[in-house]
Amino acid sequence: MENKKKSLIPKAALIKAWFIWETFPQTCYNYERMMGQVVAHMFSAIINFLYKDNPAKRKEVMKREIEFFNVHIEFGACILGMAVALEEQKAMGEEIPDEFITNLKTSLMGPLAGMGDTIWQGVVIPILLAVCIDLTRSGSGNIWGAIIYAVVIIAAAYGLSYWNFMFGYKAGSEAIMDFLEKGILNKLIKGASIMGCMVMGGLVVNYVKASCGLKVVSSTSTYDIQTSFLDAICPSILPLAVTMLVYYLMNKRRWSSLKIIGLIVVIGVVGGATGILAY
Repeated sequence: MENKKKSLIPKAALIKAWFIWETFPQTCYNYERMMGQVVAHMFSAIINFLYKDNPAKRKEVMKREIEFFNVHIEFGACILGMAVALEEQKAMGEEIPDEFITNLKTSLMGPLAGMGDTIWQGVVIPILLAVCIDLTRSGSGNIWGAIIYAVVIIAAAYGLSYWNFMFGYKAGSEAIMDFLEKGILNKLIKGASIMGCMVMGGLVVNYVKASCGLKVVSSTSTYDIQTSFLDAICPSILPLAVTMLVYYLMNKRRWSSLKIIGLIVVIGVVGGATGILAY
């Protein structure tokens, strides 16, 4: 039996939301949120259809969707389509926890970023560039190579992104209804939470750098605290400690991002000057 749920968001608003995502994802990068701000910008096109007469709910959605997000633009569009579908179902009264939407985005952005970067930047762009460069260099020079590349890569990017976004929206709407009926949403929430923690752990190792520069020198040997002690106990323990400190200050002490950045700068300068920290 087909279970079709009505939609609150008209097709024109969905297209506008997708267009914002594809056109402006790299206009407001920052270390705190990466692409989070353009996700919130995207939701501004549809938020009034979800909670027209409820300002508090609109603020709640925008706060949730402006959180840290980083993915390949075209391949990751399906995640945002799913996020839109989940927010729509939530607005229609379905019991969808806030953390499920957040964890779903967090758990999928890593794999799709890796897939997108590999296929798009490692295969599609180099092949198209090779063909168009050869065309441009043919004879005494041919401007059509550059024109063809620009037109094809833009059309391919927008086409792939649109298809992915709409696929994610449709699949998300249908899947969440199926999950709710079968009672497996809690299992998905747990799985997404675990995957989200794994992805964030990988991001900490790759993006947070901290190393102890202290060494104990004797007449016969040199004992490196970082390699011989800290790495032996737990590799990347200092980046983890820095991350947990930032989390504590933001979540428990309610520090602003500017205060935390200032503290990190001070720690870095003092630690580098004294030799406690090393690059």
